Amino acid sequence: MPVVFIDGNDLRAAEIRAIVPALDLRVEALQTGFATSAPEPENKARDKVLAHQVTAACFAEAVDLTTMDGKSLRLELDSENETRFCKWWRETPAQMQLRVAVRREGSPEIHIVAATCRGRIADKPFGPLILGWDRLFVPDDYDDTLAQLTAAGEVTPFRRDAYAQVAKTLGLA
Repeated sequence: MPVVFIDGNDLRAAEIRAIVPALDLRVEALQTGFATSAPEPENKARDKVLAHQVTAACFAEAVDLTTMDGKSLRLELDSENETRFCKWWRETPAQMQLRVAVRREGSPEIHIVAATCRGRIADKPFGPLILGWDRLFVPDDYDDTLAQLTAAGEVTPFRRDAYAQVAKTLGLA
């Protein structure tokens, strides 16, 4: 059964295939004109699924970086100031909040899978631009950013756990 990864990219898709090899994954862009205006990652992921008119099983993910007390850092960052962001916030303990909205084939119900990774803000952005905020975050017990780890083919435990749960929600595990 093909599963649509809405608004995904090839690097993230390769990571997900490494976690769930049985997944017949197809990456599709968001429909033209869709704006992901929801600030919270759960709502943003859900909105992507609702906006994408597919009958096949599908999922979309969204992330947020937060301080350890839960304050979102999204207002501190725009697309032109990653280096300044890292300079200002470097070494700050932080959490990567991952939310994946999942819809089974033919079902209107959307399930949310939540995962959190503790770490810190990187000294400066590293890794492929397409991986966004992953370039700014170093998970605990690692020296590289999430983007560098993904590009090197390494799967972090929090993504492994999240996508194992996605597979279970889709009836693949």
